[in-house]
Amino acid sequence: MRLALTSALALLAVSSLAHADTPKAVGAIKGFVSYESSEPPPRPEQRRDADPYCAKVPALDDELIVTKGKIKDVLVRIKNGTAGTHTAPSTPALLDQKGCTYTPRVVGVMAGQRLAVRNSDGTFHNVNGSIAGKPLWNKPHAPKGADLALATSATPGDVIDVVCNVHPWMHAYAVVQDHPYFTVTGEDGVFELSGLAPGTYTVEAWHPTLGLKSLTVKVGTGKKAVVTARFSYKP
Repeated sequence: MRLALTSALALLAVSSLAHADTPKAVGAIKGFVSYESSEPPPRPEQRRDADPYCAKVPALDDELIVTKGKIKDVLVRIKNGTAGTHTAPSTPALLDQKGCTYTPRVVGVMAGQRLAVRNSDGTFHNVNGSIAGKPLWNKPHAPKGADLALATSATPGDVIDVVCNVHPWMHAYAVVQDHPYFTVTGEDGVFELSGLAPGTYTVEAWHPTLGLKSLTVKVGTGKKAVVTARFSYKP
């Protein structure tokens, strides 16, 4: 009995030591995405007169939004297939149809995660999703109707195009990952990927119009656990 107890304590001590020696996943990659031009791209006013409800809410073209040299709607992630195995969240990612615009325009999802689509508008929409031209769903959505919970049936690296055939200017993108290390930039162009273990990572930036860029970043320990990165696009 004493021998068994001694062996168990020894195993516990070894396990604790191994756990203590394992670097914690406290690293982060921070940075921003910039547009290398002295002038922001033009944003003409959207033609919304086909629907009186939408015409009441004027809006500018949202294909490429640059504010003070920083780009909105860029999905930044660790490259798929390099960040381990993770379970998809049970909570759906959310797209809202608000002001006759998809908000956000770019959303990140994990493979196996559902996409919830809300209609906050007082007008009819339809939610038409496809991957590389292959239809996924085409659902009618009544004004302020119940949220749609849509299965994506997508694989990591896919981009789901979401459009409204009633309002042709409405376009959103759901970008699929196999891990949770992704984010989408706001108007300040800033991103942060946190909870990273020490190591060398390929970081990717994807924009619907500007395309994909990548760079290599090394996350260390201590002061080197938080590193900076920058993506830049040219017109």
